[in-house]
Amino acid sequence: MRILAIAALALALIGCKSPERDAPETKIEVTPEPAAAPLPTNEAEFLAELMPLPDGAEAIEISYAVTGPALEGELTILVREGGYKREHWELRTTGGDVGLRSAGLSIVNPEQIWSAPEGQPGELRPNLLGALARAWLALDESQRVAVAQAIRDWHALLARRRAEVPGDRGEVLGVACLRTRVAAQNLCMWEEAGLFLRYEGSAFSIEATQIDRSPKVPTDAFVLPPEARDATRIEAETVDFGVALAEAAKGNFAELVLLVSRTRGLPKLERPL
Repeated sequence: MRILAIAALALALIGCKSPERDAPETKIEVTPEPAAAPLPTNEAEFLAELMPLPDGAEAIEISYAVTGPALEGELTILVREGGYKREHWELRTTGGDVGLRSAGLSIVNPEQIWSAPEGQPGELRPNLLGALARAWLALDESQRVAVAQAIRDWHALLARRRAEVPGDRGEVLGVACLRTRVAAQNLCMWEEAGLFLRYEGSAFSIEATQIDRSPKVPTDAFVLPPEARDATRIEAETVDFGVALAEAAKGNFAELVLLVSRTRGLPKLERPL
């Protein structure tokens, strides 16, 4: 799912002593503009600029309730700036003589995207964000600065557009979200975070029940488990990172948006059979 300004102007007034009057000099204090944040110096900082979280959060964790006809469950999504994501889900049947259960886990880091039902090796594909960051770091300094500044301007432009054209807005747990409809699915997206807060489909509905903007992140949260060694491997597509970064420096982010969007799809929950 593809989700996806320019800053401030300061005016200074200078007071002068009139030559015709012996009036006291008026001093006008001008508040200095805040210093610009340092530009990224390594791959991790570049990815944090490319995929930030709202309000400067380093990580966000959302707990969801899953409900449906004869179905209940939970979903937890943990994200960290820079494109890291961990999803864990569990579904259970209700109302029958025999309760059935299914669960699964997905982990995304800049190098890999892995997803599997519980106890299975699942599928593993390369994530190209890591390679993109290395390509950026290999640029000369002026090119790195141009790309990083363009990315900042892009995010600022997105924020301004959201304010100017808010669209059909909803709210979940006090967080505004954009209501959209795709086929028979209704979504309410927290655009700034790249996360959904409410999903309504034909098989089940999912709604956020808790949002933690400063969760404790385990050191191995985005490390693939041992069973991923046997995962079915899916080859990555070919991307010319040099061209993508050069276009981004000019304000064309089409390729970068595609790379980012691959980490922001809806979770694939498998119903108990």
